[in-house]
Amino acid sequence: MNRTALVTLLLIGAAGLTGLAGPVIQADAAIWNIAVQTESLISHTFTLSNAGDETLIIADVIPSCGCTTATLETYELGPGQSVELPITIDTTGFHGLVLRLIDIFSNDPENPIFTLTINIDATQVAAPDEDVNPEYAELELADLLRYFYVLIDVRTPEEHDAGHLLGSINVPLSEFEQNLDAWMPLFPTDVPLILYCKGGFRSAIAAEILFEAGFTNVVDLLGGMDEWIATYGDGYLFDPF
Repeated sequence: MNRTALVTLLLIGAAGLTGLAGPVIQADAAIWNIAVQTESLISHTFTLSNAGDETLIIADVIPSCGCTTATLETYELGPGQSVELPITIDTTGFHGLVLRLIDIFSNDPENPIFTLTINIDATQVAAPDEDVNPEYAELELADLLRYFYVLIDVRTPEEHDAGHLLGSINVPLSEFEQNLDAWMPLFPTDVPLILYCKGGFRSAIAAEILFEAGFTNVVDLLGGMDEWIATYGDGYLFDPF
């Protein structure tokens, strides 16, 4: 059996086991992409559901910044039940590409911190008046942790050096497969580990390896660099050439 078929079978088998026992949190779509042209309030509604066979208890819903509000009508979902999560974001001061996250803490044993992602394209928003003196923002250390994540490029060093997402570190897939024990102490467990590659295949394998090693806050960037470039062009890309 080739590697692709084996990984596919493992993923299918894991999904089947997840659906059989315990509470399982899901969203109709965990990512919302939106473009804005003016500073304003934007709204969206996510739908959360319980795909498991026990009651899902949501302990808290925490947006990554004070600009976002998100409130649930109920925090307990029986098997098969769902609830809407309306959100509102104040885009005042947004310019360029902006990422906002909403962490949902629940009793899902496989996914205790379920993250919703909002990608906001504010590149068309007019820049502030040059005559206005901009004020820099201040951030408490505790708030920084809520923004914090580790962006991991699992491509080869040659691919990474040719161009990568700003702020990413390079840990090739081969390191996950052959030398994971050396890396595990370096990966935090309390912030998202966001993995990406060229098209999404290698990052999915790396995410599965981390998950099996006990890391539960793992995020696989769907579509990888190819999807990023198709959607955002060279935004937030480091290109040495």
